[in-house]
Amino acid sequence: MNILILTDYYPPDKLGGVGEIAKNLKLAYDAKGHDVWVLTTGESATTERVVRSSKSLIKGVLLNNLHAIKLIRRHKIDVINAHQSTTTLFLLTKHVPFLYPGGFPKVINSFQVSYFEEFKNIRSIKVRDRKYSPTRKEYIEKWILSPMHIFLDLIGFIFSSEITVVSSENKKEFERTYGRISRKKIKIIPNGISSSDFKPMKPKLDKKYLERLKGNTVLLYVGVFRVRKRVFNLLYALAEIARDNPDVILVLVGGGRDYEDDIMSLIDELGIKKNVLFVGRVPNEKVVHYLNSADVFCLLSSYEGMPIAILEAMSSGKAVLTSRVSGMIDLIEDGKTGYLTEVDGIDEISEKLSLLVNDAEMTKTLGKNARQSILEKYEWSDIADRYIELFKS
Repeated sequence: MNILILTDYYPPDKLGGVGEIAKNLKLAYDAKGHDVWVLTTGESATTERVVRSSKSLIKGVLLNNLHAIKLIRRHKIDVINAHQSTTTLFLLTKHVPFLYPGGFPKVINSFQVSYFEEFKNIRSIKVRDRKYSPTRKEYIEKWILSPMHIFLDLIGFIFSSEITVVSSENKKEFERTYGRISRKKIKIIPNGISSSDFKPMKPKLDKKYLERLKGNTVLLYVGVFRVRKRVFNLLYALAEIARDNPDVILVLVGGGRDYEDDIMSLIDELGIKKNVLFVGRVPNEKVVHYLNSADVFCLLSSYEGMPIAILEAMSSGKAVLTSRVSGMIDLIEDGKTGYLTEVDGIDEISEKLSLLVNDAEMTKTLGKNARQSILEKYEWSDIADRYIELFKS
């Protein structure tokens, strides 16, 4: 089968996210004997089967519509897997016979997130009498990029053969938004993980870094810094428990959206400078080692699709503390593979963080359960089989 994956990002451009998802799907399809091409944007060079029309996302979204038509014709594409891709305008030409003498391929549109929800979650929040507002970059996303995504996603939703989403909450979001305009059956196919890549192992990191963690309970956050990620809430909860648990360290891996100064300011204000280690951005291949140097993975977002970071943490045998929203509800069994908390519920976050910090054996058991859950349900090879079954139906 000749498969064309459309995606806005493809490794190694971004830390985690849709680029990693597209990469792993391609590897899984390749391993099953299919011929796979990827059409994307970004900084990396074009290779034989990965085509990048532009470094710029906005420019690439437009140019990739022309490239999509060329690739369909040149490689006799059977199936298009549009994976959270804004390259959808070419779908308007599907009924132009002379463009596609061999017929138009089947289109499976796979959505990670709803940009209606992204739009709503870029907003100011108030936590402990302090206001946190989106940065200028986030407001550009809210008022320019999100509306663009909504329009292009709607075209993709209407003109695709099949629609998939990654979680039960995503399904509800799409049914009450795009689904009101074009009624379609929406199927759930979750994200996956290569458990052989993310597994319990001895971390290979700088000796000084590992020495700094020695004898401490280590909490880890990996991802972009933005309002909906609620890193601020994690810092407030850490301040609550650090008084009785001085040997707790929170490691922050990632960056972006210009929140670093605000985060450092809050760390100073809360008096937890000795409890926080700011690593910054790291290459994708190093994430597994940071996971294996930690005890608990924390992601307290107000909205996600199905976070790859949580799948990686679970596969690495780590207990997870996360919000009771989005795909996290499908991933985490509260009290068995980790803990779920209310968004912005600082008291509940502190309480459950304290449980994880003060009961090391329980935390290890949660991590073991988390990895077992991954092995049973979320291997990329099995996820790819579910897509292929849909391709053939």
